[in-house]
Amino acid sequence: MATVLIAEPDPTYSRHLAELIGANVSRARVTEVVASLEMALDECEHREIDVLVVGPSLVGELAFELTTYLATSTRTCSVFVASEVDADLLRSAMRSCVTDVIALADVETEIAPSIERALKAVGRIHVGSEGGDGEEQAKHGRVVTVFSTKGGVGKSVLSTNIAVALAKTTQKRVALLDLDLEFGDVGIMLGIKPRRTLFDAVQAFDRLDSEMLEGFMDTHPSGVKVMLAPLRPEDADTISAARVAHVLKLMRDTFDFVIVDTSPSFSETVLAALDRSDLVYVITMMDVASIKNTRISMQKLGQMGYNNGRVRLVLNRSDSKVLLQPDEVERAIGGKIDTHIPSDRCVPRAVNKGVPVVLDVPKCEVSRSILRIVQSIAGADSKEVVDVA
Repeated sequence: MATVLIAEPDPTYSRHLAELIGANVSRARVTEVVASLEMALDECEHREIDVLVVGPSLVGELAFELTTYLATSTRTCSVFVASEVDADLLRSAMRSCVTDVIALADVETEIAPSIERALKAVGRIHVGSEGGDGEEQAKHGRVVTVFSTKGGVGKSVLSTNIAVALAKTTQKRVALLDLDLEFGDVGIMLGIKPRRTLFDAVQAFDRLDSEMLEGFMDTHPSGVKVMLAPLRPEDADTISAARVAHVLKLMRDTFDFVIVDTSPSFSETVLAALDRSDLVYVITMMDVASIKNTRISMQKLGQMGYNNGRVRLVLNRSDSKVLLQPDEVERAIGGKIDTHIPSDRCVPRAVNKGVPVVLDVPKCEVSRSILRIVQSIAGADSKEVVDVA
């Protein structure tokens, strides 16, 4: 029987949490309710606590410091938080190794699956601490997000071609997630007719594991497993940042590379992807509106703690004759361009066919530029490169 500790000074709410856990999670029991984080730490130091539930009265910087400490110590305690949810709280929770965040409005329905996920996390930690292959236990895929706050700059073209080229050149397992939840175009770019989407996957959230997740994904002829965006814009409202984070974790545990296409915004779901990304490719073009948006985006990413090693700038249609030069774009944005992708009519032709340009015209300069990005992402795996076509 797993042990659960609740940290919440409001006796009415802590009793409510305990009753929900007792009634809905058969293999867990609440062994203690404490009124402060200091008391919670003392319990975790001196007893074997499997899951710590931090209530809304105690959520804050100190709670996340405690979570970070527990995650980096030898204790096998998993933590989740019940609180009002906003983007800042989600970022802090993600960076502090919080297992899950539940909005107060969702506590009734989400507490049981959240406890189950927390117990699974504890189980994995116990396995790793009992002499298993630590290197194998820690192995997970790389998450690469393609981002811009300006629409029409080529995010979906770049993300789909990166995914396909990675699958073809490395022979590794590659997943592609369309996180433009209202108007995703990944299916069009790849010529895939939607069968199931991310909306369908999150409807089964309480049962969702890696095997079930793949059942909601389509397979492109290149081998890329694709999770499409919802068919209807209104369905986007049902997909929370916490659920996106869980989907990304499952993908990262299952695939060697996970490519994420995003909406042109700093939405909570996009922030969930950015916070879990090993690399972020910010894409811009040779026009004043794109440059302005990209400058603001880069500043915002810097404020959120991203360093130059994770964020890379891509200039699309870099040879456009628009009275601007690439070095002027760099000065205006305040960052160095990592990759130049030229203009070519082969791109809209490939899009209209529903075939990635790296497959349709693999020898064109656009394809060569994308392959350079792919080799940078793949790192040591790029030694296994084969002909894309």
